[in-house]
Amino acid sequence: MRPVVCAVRHGTAIDRRRHLHDSVSTIHASHALDGDPDKLNDYYAGWAGRYDKDVGDQDYGCPRVVASTALLVAEAYLNKAPGEVSVLDAGCGTGLAGEELRKRGFRHVDGFDLSNEMVDIAAKTGVYGKLAGGIDLNEDHENPLEQQYDIIVCAGVFTLGHVEPRALTRMARYLKADGLMVISTRNSYLDASDYAAVSRRLEEEGLVRLVMEIPNARYIAEEGAHYWIYGRGPRA
Repeated sequence: MRPVVCAVRHGTAIDRRRHLHDSVSTIHASHALDGDPDKLNDYYAGWAGRYDKDVGDQDYGCPRVVASTALLVAEAYLNKAPGEVSVLDAGCGTGLAGEELRKRGFRHVDGFDLSNEMVDIAAKTGVYGKLAGGIDLNEDHENPLEQQYDIIVCAGVFTLGHVEPRALTRMARYLKADGLMVISTRNSYLDASDYAAVSRRLEEEGLVRLVMEIPNARYIAEEGAHYWIYGRGPRA
């Protein structure tokens, strides 16, 4: 019986490695969609049901980092308890960041995403008050949730093939005058895009102001990310 047991264990290990390889390939394939909303919608419609497992297998820590940074923002900059703060989860996906926000005491969380299928899964978490699908941050649009927020979190959205750097200005429109937004930029995105230059230019134009940058922090197994805290409008 021992050889049989060993064979089963060996087979399980092979299956595990194969799945890990497949999850990496699936994540990387999403980076080649050029920000095209139709391609992104189609891709995430097929991926939504497996998304949490695939990114979880790759030690996706971005939602936790973003939620912890939002807690810092609430307490250190807004001088409010998390339960008193309104939060928008921009690009909420399946609700991973929303669940981390709830663990840290945030109770007033809304969200939107491009993918309706991802939003349907996010709704099942019970975290969100209001949710909207079909929102493309690469295009100008009306505020679908009809309010502004103390904090915006944006986890895993500024990544290759998804959202252009200029989307920062569209997100800032959702902020209250004294609100702050927490954004992740995967290192490969930061290296391949002009995000840093756009960020500086938007500051010079008085559209956003950089409050804090956390460089090369935890993101996913294969690489880190920068995390940015921005306010709306020029420096005082």
